[in-house]
Amino acid sequence: MRRMSLAVATCLVGGIVFLVGCTTTEVNKQAAVPPQPCNERLGTFKTVEYEHVSLTSGYAASGVNQKAAKKIDELLRANMGNVFPGMTVVAQAAGTATDKTLVIRPIIKEIKFIGGAARFWVGAMAGSSRVLMQVDFVDKGTGKTVGNPQFYCTANAWAGAQSMGGADNMMLSQIAQDITIYTVSNR
Repeated sequence: MRRMSLAVATCLVGGIVFLVGCTTTEVNKQAAVPPQPCNERLGTFKTVEYEHVSLTSGYAASGVNQKAAKKIDELLRANMGNVFPGMTVVAQAAGTATDKTLVIRPIIKEIKFIGGAARFWVGAMAGSSRVLMQVDFVDKGTGKTVGNPQFYCTANAWAGAQSMGGADNMMLSQIAQDITIYTVSNR
């Protein structure tokens, strides 16, 4: 009898740990409202400078988040290079512009990325991956922000576990694609 109650208690505690383990640190999801169009058509700029994706300070310490940011940056640079063929990649836009210059500044405001190792060992209990990004489109000559839309994307914990992290990585591609579609529609 004592063994049976110990087994039941163990199962209950295990079940509770399993369910609690699935909770995800929440990344603030913005309202599901489409981003506002830019104040000025992006195609009117003669020169385009692209700054590398940056992470806000609270998320920059994590190596997994840094790898995710690097992947988003690679995807965005390739996509934006197709939209603006003469685009220049800069570490940080400095100085003033002599011609009409657009600066594209992508910022990861919040992120929780589940890497492949965590998906392999913990599966869905590692939680969902989520990312909230803002892209500032700035007129370098005037310093005015032409647009600063925000984008949110998530990868379900169970989908991530079943795909061994494929869904988490697809989230990175999806956010880069969403930003590219916005940019093309505002060109």
